[in-house]
Amino acid sequence: MLLHEAIAQILSEKKKPMTTQELADVINNRRLYRKKDGSDIEPNQISARVSNHPELFMRVDGKIRLRG
Repeated sequence: MLLHEAIAQILSEKKKPMTTQELADVINNRRLYRKKDGSDIEPNQISARVSNHPELFMRVDGKIRLRG
């Protein structure tokens, strides 16, 4: 699973906007996405991926949500 797919899956399941820290915690706990070196995802990586996919995500009051 790609990182943006993991983010979308969690937001869809939770049905609420979430912070990058909350998203990173869930992704790391569920091991939905692992970096090549096996280390945990950091919140800044979530933020960067969200910025790279404006067609999927938007920021509202410091939280990430799905578009549509």
